[in-house]
Amino acid sequence: MNKDTPYPPCHYVMKADDDIYFRLDNLVESLKPLPRKDLYYGYVISCPNMDPFLHYMSGMGYVIIWDIVEWIRDSKIPKNHMERPKDKVFGDWIREGHRAKNRYNAKWSMYNFLEPPTKCTHELWPDTIAVHLLKNQEKWIHTLKYFNVTSNFKPSKLYHIP
Repeated sequence: MNKDTPYPPCHYVMKADDDIYFRLDNLVESLKPLPRKDLYYGYVISCPNMDPFLHYMSGMGYVIIWDIVEWIRDSKIPKNHMERPKDKVFGDWIREGHRAKNRYNAKWSMYNFLEPPTKCTHELWPDTIAVHLLKNQEKWIHTLKYFNVTSNFKPSKLYHIP
């Protein structure tokens, strides 16, 4: 590595679905007080579970710290275990490799969109970090309006929203 290259190249790496809206300022603020070593951050599976060491983080989106990225690159554990759902497999890797000693459950600031209602959903609220399952245009519009994201945008002439 070049001595002029900053190390680490970044502190955090995130896996996120394409149907999730992140409020990046809230995400950054929630990460600031957390350790910058061996960190695994997200929404713990399953809905009633609050223990980040019991299972793994939901695939909606989770953050790891750079030292875990390097471990994934160098360890034989990920290379030898790549079958099954990716987020569960990731949880298996860190459990088997005794990684992610610092785990943070961001539930209920990360949550599924309120419709259809389940034990995993609730109304939108100001301290939100992420809203997941924005599977259609109406859900995106509802969410962005609630957080006042688009209020200063001029309407586009390229498309029409009824």
